[in-house]
Amino acid sequence: MNETKNAGDSGGRDRIDRYVLHERVSLHSPTEKFDGYRQFPTELWRGHDDVLDRAVSIRLIRKDDSRLNRVLGAARAAALVDDRRLLRILDVMDVPGGDGDPARTAIVSEWAHGQHLADRLSNGGLFDPTVAVQTIAEVARTLANCARHDIGHGRLRPTALLWTEAGEIRLRGLAVDAALFGPIDPAAPDADVDGLGCLVYAMTTGRWPALSIDSSQVHIPLAPAAGRTVPMPSRVRAGMPSEIDDLVTRSVRQVARPRGSMPITSVNAFTSLAGSAEDYLSPVPGASSSSVSDRLRTAATAATTAITTTSTPSTEQNSDLPRRRVGFLRFTGRLIAVGFGVALTAGIAWFGWQQVVGEPVVEEQDVVAGESILETGAVPFEEEFDSGLTAVLPVEDVRSYDPLGDDNDDGQPDGVDGKERNKRAELAADADGTTAWLTRKYKSPTVGDKGGVGLIVDLGNPKQLSTIDLDLVGFGTDVDIRVADQILDDPDLWTDFASVNDAGPEITLRSPRSVTGQYVLIWFTGLPVIPESTTGESPRYQGGIRQVSITGLDPQEIIDGQ
Repeated sequence: MNETKNAGDSGGRDRIDRYVLHERVSLHSPTEKFDGYRQFPTELWRGHDDVLDRAVSIRLIRKDDSRLNRVLGAARAAALVDDRRLLRILDVMDVPGGDGDPARTAIVSEWAHGQHLADRLSNGGLFDPTVAVQTIAEVARTLANCARHDIGHGRLRPTALLWTEAGEIRLRGLAVDAALFGPIDPAAPDADVDGLGCLVYAMTTGRWPALSIDSSQVHIPLAPAAGRTVPMPSRVRAGMPSEIDDLVTRSVRQVARPRGSMPITSVNAFTSLAGSAEDYLSPVPGASSSSVSDRLRTAATAATTAITTTSTPSTEQNSDLPRRRVGFLRFTGRLIAVGFGVALTAGIAWFGWQQVVGEPVVEEQDVVAGESILETGAVPFEEEFDSGLTAVLPVEDVRSYDPLGDDNDDGQPDGVDGKERNKRAELAADADGTTAWLTRKYKSPTVGDKGGVGLIVDLGNPKQLSTIDLDLVGFGTDVDIRVADQILDDPDLWTDFASVNDAGPEITLRSPRSVTGQYVLIWFTGLPVIPESTTGESPRYQGGIRQVSITGLDPQEIIDGQ
């Protein structure tokens, strides 16, 4: 066995009994080594079974590897599960050493040609939420079947989920991968429940919801951190159904869970919840879009048909009596309906005649009330703010605002003159959503020692504000919106409009009361972490604004229009 053979080199073919080794797919080296605990690199090969003429995968493990007994036990248990969605264990055999190669154990499994989830996501394809739920619900049913044999996968990840060329979904690495490499999140209460939720997250957002792991374990980017947790899918991708959020937050340990939400503790419970979400999101095949009245009419017709339909009689004499009864009931029903219609018509005619010839009855107190209303002076009606006349307000100017900084190093805050990356400030109000104003990179989320930095939007003259829409950079921004008629050097002197913590990329803020002003301050008090910096010992934090849109009323236009 030549350990130096490169992946993809099928020139020199090696053989293990009936199996031919064509291509080494991967070489996994242990990430941690402990004294007295021997771990060696394991190889995964694509091979061919010459007897049955089929492709196979072959995992090679050294006989002196401390994990071997655990791996063999997992392989034997996985081989007992009969499910067509699994890539099954086919054979376990010893490979003698020789020519400097150590003795090994080969675990032979099915090989399926296709594309795993990590490749599909890397090729630019996020999944529709409905398709994602349907796919993972099928995987969950597979694991529920495995759970009946007291076995789980233990290491679900994007590369474990495979789409074959025939469009089937296959799961590989049952139990064996976890025995070799351990779970992705060792702290998860149930590795499979956590993994299923993570797969839903990955399919809908393209990211893996985990903190402090190496992204090479899952082969897709990690989700951004929002404090000590990961934001729910709807905070990462717009338009996400609430069923996706509920399924993920209740199954993934590191995703922020709403208060009162109960975690899922078993694969069977996940399968049930995923099935409910699948039923809710998927349209019913053949369902009509008829109105409620149409459906009621159809139901009534069906009920009438069911009542009037009798089983096939054995003789003509037995069938004659039911027909007579039905005819009598129909005649009686029609007679009653005619009588009721005549009575109703007469009642309506009598009531109309009384309205024509009778005198109106007016209570004395109603007359007095009417006279008092006519004698009361007119009072102008003051329309409340939310009158439907709001519009997007034009932006005259945008500038950065860093009053607590000290760019001139004189030991004093810069005040009104303080600015941070002011040349890019206008990018927050342009029509291009791909550009953004960014803060500097800080070592702490609290904007260094300053406590805040932001942008000022000049509306030209005082406006009555309704909503402020922000498209932020990153996840986990703490932002305050404040308003003033002049640029003040102390952020605390501005009038509060609204504030939010741990905001996602897109957010709309409203004030509980009417606020008027010319200048709108978007004040960052907490910055999101830069995802690329989380792998190091010193993460960096940076915020930004891609787009800002403000709606409201111009009081001067209202006065001019009156």
